[in-house]
Amino acid sequence: MSDQIPTPPDRLERTLFSLPAALFQTFPDRPVILRTADPAEPPTLLGPEVPDGLAFIQLMGLTGDMAPLMDWGEGLALDLVMVDPVAELPWLYRCTGLLARHPVRVSIPFRPGLARAVKLALSLGFAVRLNGQQPTPEMLTEIRQALEAYLHNPTVAQPVEPFHSLLLAFLDDAPVALWSLLEQDPAELCVIDDQGQTMSDQGPASVTVFRDTLVDTGAECRDCAWLSCCGGYFKWPRIDYACADVKRLFSDIQAAATELRAGLDAHAAARG
Repeated sequence: MSDQIPTPPDRLERTLFSLPAALFQTFPDRPVILRTADPAEPPTLLGPEVPDGLAFIQLMGLTGDMAPLMDWGEGLALDLVMVDPVAELPWLYRCTGLLARHPVRVSIPFRPGLARAVKLALSLGFAVRLNGQQPTPEMLTEIRQALEAYLHNPTVAQPVEPFHSLLLAFLDDAPVALWSLLEQDPAELCVIDDQGQTMSDQGPASVTVFRDTLVDTGAECRDCAWLSCCGGYFKWPRIDYACADVKRLFSDIQAAATELRAGLDAHAAARG
């Protein structure tokens, strides 16, 4: 169980553990995310009070009955993880009642229906996180549509990650790491399976080593203008993945940040 996790001691204080809800009691002294497909499981398992150290609950799929969470866990963040955006799209409406008691994010995979799911989630008041690796050209088209909705729909009031944090970083010329924004850096998040073991297929063991290896071996990352923020994210798991369309996405976000900065500067100048 918890003593089987090969996590160096110096990482324990800064690593968040994602684990099945049933294993919560085996991780009493570590910050955790609870994963479950059953909305009734957390209230039943944890009781009326939210335990210290529980960062948020990750619900795998949107088709369960959300009623048990609507009257439990005031202020506890929820992450609703879509599996199939097309099939689960109508279920977003049934989840809106959660917003009265919880901060709620919808995680949407790189699968058909992404753009519509992002737009509907935003219109209903949910924050959004995109989730996946190496999108196909068709999916990149949908991701670009989602970016357009985030940037140019004046009614949008919630962030879409990674767009939101990338935009702010480019606006302020601040460092940012895509692995962290998409919660895929193993130095920050350790994913535990049902047997209490660290999942071995979640990504490179070290994103820093992976990035440096890409540069040293001459991958297109070496001369990429976006390496500092991307860190080779789109080269996992296949290092031969072509990033031309991904680079255009980064360029679009940079252009939006430049336009926003110009507008802010003009507004400041007009006010004297």
